[in-house]
Amino acid sequence: MNRQLHHDITERLLHDLAFKQEGRYLRKGRCPRCEKRELFVAADAPWMVKCGRENNCGAQFHVKELFPDLFDDWSERYSQAGSTDTISPTAVADAYLAYGRGFDLPRIAGWYTQESYYDPQRRIGTATVRFPLANGYWQRLIDKPHRFGRKKAHVGFGTDYAGHWWQPPGVDLAAAEEIWITEGIFDAIALTHHDLVAVSSISSGNYPDAALNTLADACAAAGKERPLLVWALDSDRAGRRYTLKHVKRAREAGWRCAAAQIPAAGRGQRDWNDCHQRGELSKAHLKEYRYHGALLVAPNAGSKALLMYQHNERREFPFAYRNRLFWFKLDLDKYEKARKDLAGDEDAPLTPEQREKALKQAGAIAEIANCNVTALYYLANTVTDESWYYFRVDFPHDGAAVKNTFSGNQLASASEFKKRLLGIAPGAIWTGSSQQLDKLLRDQLSAIKTVATIDYVGYSKEHRAWVFADLAVQSGKVHKLNSEDYFDLGKTALKSLSQSTPLQINESREGYRDDWARLVWQAYGARGVIAAAFWLGSLFAEQIRAEQKSFPFLEIVGEAGAGKSTLIEFLWKLVGRNDYEGFDPSKATLPARARNFAQVSNLPVVLIESDREQDGLRQRQFDWDELKTAYNGRSIRARGMKNAGNDTYEPPFRGTIAISQNAPVNASEAILSRIVHLRFTREYQTPDTRAVAEQLERLSSEHLSRFLLDAITAEKHLLELFCDRAPQYIERLAALPEIRMHRIAKCHGQLMGMVQLLGPGGLDLLPREAIVDTFALLEHMARERQQAINADHPIVQEFWDAFDYIEGLREASTLNHYNPDGRDGQLIAVNLKHFEAEATARGLRVPPSTDLKRHLKTSKVRRFIESNRAVHSTLLSRTVKCWIFEKEKNRS
Repeated sequence: MNRQLHHDITERLLHDLAFKQEGRYLRKGRCPRCEKRELFVAADAPWMVKCGRENNCGAQFHVKELFPDLFDDWSERYSQAGSTDTISPTAVADAYLAYGRGFDLPRIAGWYTQESYYDPQRRIGTATVRFPLANGYWQRLIDKPHRFGRKKAHVGFGTDYAGHWWQPPGVDLAAAEEIWITEGIFDAIALTHHDLVAVSSISSGNYPDAALNTLADACAAAGKERPLLVWALDSDRAGRRYTLKHVKRAREAGWRCAAAQIPAAGRGQRDWNDCHQRGELSKAHLKEYRYHGALLVAPNAGSKALLMYQHNERREFPFAYRNRLFWFKLDLDKYEKARKDLAGDEDAPLTPEQREKALKQAGAIAEIANCNVTALYYLANTVTDESWYYFRVDFPHDGAAVKNTFSGNQLASASEFKKRLLGIAPGAIWTGSSQQLDKLLRDQLSAIKTVATIDYVGYSKEHRAWVFADLAVQSGKVHKLNSEDYFDLGKTALKSLSQSTPLQINESREGYRDDWARLVWQAYGARGVIAAAFWLGSLFAEQIRAEQKSFPFLEIVGEAGAGKSTLIEFLWKLVGRNDYEGFDPSKATLPARARNFAQVSNLPVVLIESDREQDGLRQRQFDWDELKTAYNGRSIRARGMKNAGNDTYEPPFRGTIAISQNAPVNASEAILSRIVHLRFTREYQTPDTRAVAEQLERLSSEHLSRFLLDAITAEKHLLELFCDRAPQYIERLAALPEIRMHRIAKCHGQLMGMVQLLGPGGLDLLPREAIVDTFALLEHMARERQQAINADHPIVQEFWDAFDYIEGLREASTLNHYNPDGRDGQLIAVNLKHFEAEATARGLRVPPSTDLKRHLKTSKVRRFIESNRAVHSTLLSRTVKCWIFEKEKNRS
């Protein structure tokens, strides 16, 4: 074993899984499946990690499953830089095959070469392991193959392998008793390590008729019987389907055929190379695989049932055949009668052929469902104490399989199961009994795998992964939704339960408009860049709050027709959401608002039109103070759990807040200081900017959503750059004499850090001059925000303007009910009814009393102290209820 690789694996085992060195073994590691400290592995060959809890867990992991990054970049680890003549020209390929595939290099010497491959579209290259194939070659990409998307291998240009197979050099296939036909070359090589003759068809759909014809001619020329063909394709749906097709075709061509299948174990399917590395290709294992292959190619339901009975000796059991469910039950009376008839002598033993015939006569088979129902995995939401089983329903016709959930109650009885099955799968009918259902479920649910769940879309902090509808991203790698509708993220199986936020993310770079940021700059200027930077920052909100404890709110306001909605809808397309702007919190109930805030993580929540007022009606407005805790990622609302205890559910806020309306937010200082305020007007619009805005409007998520993947796959680099620059910008703003509130400096400085990521050194979407201009605008906005917080609300200003006008008409006070020369001389006491009467008498228009009562409490220039205090009026010589304020000269 390579010394450096051995060292790296040992370090990761000790650090990540908390192993302890105990002589020749590493022990007491934490099992990823059961979380117990029972893992052990050989210290000198730490390939297979096993859990010692054989009865309760018994999990086994190859180190490639636990630490795939150690088996990712072979050229970097085994580089030939500065090589001499003593270095093998296949050093990297040798390392990959030996340590990545577990092969014995002397056994396969000369079968392969080390080459390279370059993808002109992605502009990346990799070393490859190349094998001759037909009239060309096949090669495996080995350096970080995830960079190439689904392309893990490459067939040489002009290579036509249809009808052919790859076979180990120097092997006389005509002399073999049986030939195993696999899909992959590495699968065939793995089987040759266990003294089997194996070839590779390269793909499941390739029937090697030309190769078989050549082999048939060679056998005829040598006067030998044709070898048995063992079809050992992958155990996925395509592999099983083509196994049946190829066996039928081969038998029609005169070949004897059998099959071998690897049963599913744990998460996902294993191939023959996996089994080789896990030590699961012994004679006993191969016998089990051939048994499962025989079940697959059984000619009828009776034959399959007989095979299963002979294998497990169960007298009754359910089984599936050609996507229908059947029930087998052995009638012992019929069997005994058949045995006597065949044996002639009551005590005489039966031959195997006679026993098989007797079993056929005694076995009763009945259909219990006109479809095949398979339990895939278990889902649970521990917070809400809900759980489900995820099933796949396959049909004997050409209809697509249906996948959906069943609750525990729906599995508890045949009648409930039948109702649910009819509800999710068109035409699927269960006709079996509850007892038969119980036995079917007992077989399928025993040791069923568990898939972790989240009830939102976006970033899962616990799993350090972004999870969307059909793809997930973890540690810079894009993972596609597998055939069972969950994401296999190494040691974690994960899926989102949320279906309320539809995102259509285009994984391909083809058609991606990477000039979108420049178009935003041309159409909206620096304000558009700030909005785009906020959207970028939203993708990392959880990480930023973990580092800097908060993330700012964004407010986009302005007059009608200024382009606010067009810009926001465009920004949504960058993350895959079409034809959406936001939701109106004043129209939503409190539970609906709470759910909107909890639906996403590391994505914006946009609040629109909440400033709306209706004349003559009480319009319930949204209370902005509800959002205070969202600034730090804390829960916005708690609700009681549906149980008899005192449990509550308080989901943290995982997204970001954006506000779009015509008028600025009217809220407390605590809210205003959390907001970065953008105002859009029509004065900067020109025919050129309108044309660019219309161009942006025509773009769809198909052209733009690749931005989302570009950003989150570059998470490490972008966050390192942000965490380095943002504190500098925050300190720069905090040093300005006009800015006295550090929160304002922090909010605007964080957005400056995000703007930086759009420029050179980051995602490189904007030129440097755009970054400089946007920085200048953010600095100006920070100053304006401080001034806005220092100033009073317009209604309060209007009140004090009227107050000062009336007070200035005469030397003695008209409205202040306190004696200016008394002990309360530094305070102002105003009775609002008296104020309104005096103002009306002088023809002054003053705000309605309802608005005054709402806004006067925010008075800053003359600080509000108390409302409705009983004051002995020096003006009216009686006690009146007054609003109390400090005089301006005493304002601190």
